[in-house]
Amino acid sequence: MITKKNILENFLNLIFFIILVLFFFKSFNYSFYWFEYFQASLKGQVEQIFWDFEVYKCAADLFFNNQNPYNLLTECTPSKKPFIHNYPPLTTFFFIPFVSINFYWSKILWGFIFLISLFFFIIYQRKLFKSKIHYFPYFLIILFCLDKTIIYSFFTGNLSFILQILLACSFYFLSKNKSNIFFLIIVFISCFKFYFLIFTLCPILLHKFKYLKEVVWTFIFISIFYLFNYLYDPELFTNWLLNVYKISIGKNYYDSFGIGSLNYIIFLNNFLENNNIFNSSYREYIEVFCTFLYLIFITIIGYYYLNINPTKSYKNYKIKTAISIIIVGVCIPRLEIYELIVFIIPIIFLFENLYNFKEDRNIYKIFLNFLFISLFLLNGDSGITYPFLIVFIFSTLFFFNKRNKLNV
Repeated sequence: MITKKNILENFLNLIFFIILVLFFFKSFNYSFYWFEYFQASLKGQVEQIFWDFEVYKCAADLFFNNQNPYNLLTECTPSKKPFIHNYPPLTTFFFIPFVSINFYWSKILWGFIFLISLFFFIIYQRKLFKSKIHYFPYFLIILFCLDKTIIYSFFTGNLSFILQILLACSFYFLSKNKSNIFFLIIVFISCFKFYFLIFTLCPILLHKFKYLKEVVWTFIFISIFYLFNYLYDPELFTNWLLNVYKISIGKNYYDSFGIGSLNYIIFLNNFLENNNIFNSSYREYIEVFCTFLYLIFITIIGYYYLNINPTKSYKNYKIKTAISIIIVGVCIPRLEIYELIVFIIPIIFLFENLYNFKEDRNIYKIFLNFLFISLFLLNGDSGITYPFLIVFIFSTLFFFNKRNKLNV
């Protein structure tokens, strides 16, 4: 007997099926594009893949030969891109092994490291966020969602691919009470990008101040590391700071502010200046201050809602872990496509546990479910990604808190 419930369920399943078909069609189409690009790259018809890696090798070559690695590296790189090196001086030692290897074999080795990293990424994330989705579609969703985050980051050869994978895997160790490994990973990745220190907020969101001592020591270690960078060579350290500054504010060789909070704060300041509402000679300092206030605001909201109805179930702990990662991640001021890697599997996990339309017939949740899945899977415009993440955070906090109240 056909009922209204069966009709609704079949209709929802049809919409969900259409979304998945469109996603896989788009994914395979994009795969053929990169396959053709890879072939053209081997023939020298287009720029070579792993073009970001070229910067690291060139910087290491110059550093090894006592030259400044923080100048424009266009002439050194095979791709001839106007890139600059933006990692601290002492981290350049990490790339010294590639100095004695030519670009071709260096990229082969770098690609092999990337493949191993991707393998461990899926293994450890799967251990942490146990998904019911079959491995094959699960792998494809990870590979192509959020505007091609994984596959694009892989082909650029950007170091952030490895750093984000290490960051994502670190939460597995935190969940297993191996906090020392978690904080060691945070220390390591923060040596390359100091703003990764904000992920020490995740243990506070999850455990309040249980790991406060470890958080403080992490900040101390990183501060000492950057002090050593200055003492090692003050001039190189100053050049590094200048490059970070250029990238952060989108000047000279870079004209992008990413898709994070900084982008919207700058947009607001431009609007205020253009309409003669507010103008300040200290604008850049104000923008930095606003991004800091934004971090505090989002973190306080997350801390409150994640701890308002505390429960000790492991499933709720995993949900809180997924939410905390997204909350802290969106606070990265100049959020780039590489930084989206850490969001992917937590979002999939939250879809399965808080936005399951088959278990919940709430009309608002059903609407949000399909809206979020569509943006997550089919998004082709990174300008939509950040608003999606913000709305997703607040709606998820609401549903999580509502569910906890019902379980109390």
